[in-house]
Amino acid sequence: MIIALLTDFGNRDWFVSAMKAVILKINPNVKVLDITHEITPQDVREAGFVLWNAYRYFPPKTIFVCVVDPKVGSERKIIAVETKNYIFIAPDNGLLDFVLSEVEVLRAVYVENKNYFLENISFTFHGRDIFAPVSAYISRGVDLNEIGTEADLKIPEKIFVDVSTQGDYKGEIIYIDRFGNLITNLKISNKIEGEVRFREYIIEKISSTYAEVGQGQMVALINSSNLLEIGVRNGNAKEFFKANCGENVILRVKQVMKI
Repeated sequence: MIIALLTDFGNRDWFVSAMKAVILKINPNVKVLDITHEITPQDVREAGFVLWNAYRYFPPKTIFVCVVDPKVGSERKIIAVETKNYIFIAPDNGLLDFVLSEVEVLRAVYVENKNYFLENISFTFHGRDIFAPVSAYISRGVDLNEIGTEADLKIPEKIFVDVSTQGDYKGEIIYIDRFGNLITNLKISNKIEGEVRFREYIIEKISSTYAEVGQGQMVALINSSNLLEIGVRNGNAKEFFKANCGENVILRVKQVMKI
């Protein structure tokens, strides 16, 4: 059994180690793995995208504990969601939207039963006091129905734009990675020929690799998540364009080739 952690806590402070200590005290036999703790503070959408990229590669029955929680201590709810292969525990703040947009939900409950919390609950560290112990008890076999009542789960609207035929597609930048690459929500499953328009810039070719363009040149390609990405070879597209998440990107598909 694996519990996978995703937070915005960073690695400088004691927050992550405290969560792991609580989990292992309750279930010493569980494996605790880190997805990342370097989410931009309070950036729920970024956390959701990182989770979406990682979760499918974990073994079945993994429990994902996701704590990016700007409203911690308020009346916001915590949800536990069961799918065919996994369980996700997160604030009910949209963090799971990327995952829920493509998986079937079997059960969803609000995390309410204080029997599975720590005895003393702080207002500011629910990751330690609620998320960690609840995940540990679930890993020991506690059923979700014991954790709380059925949740009124809203399945999000489609997040990605599927690119499948010739034509123009409008997407947006949804994530900027540590290399400064601009990742969009344009999802492409086939090899295509076309061009990308971003602001006043036109990238006239969809490349397969960064090496297909010269040093410092703009490049558009389909990344390892099958999403359209804009980069600068051996450079930083975020700095080059002064780009931000939410900006529009236009993809013009001239030809689709089946893989």
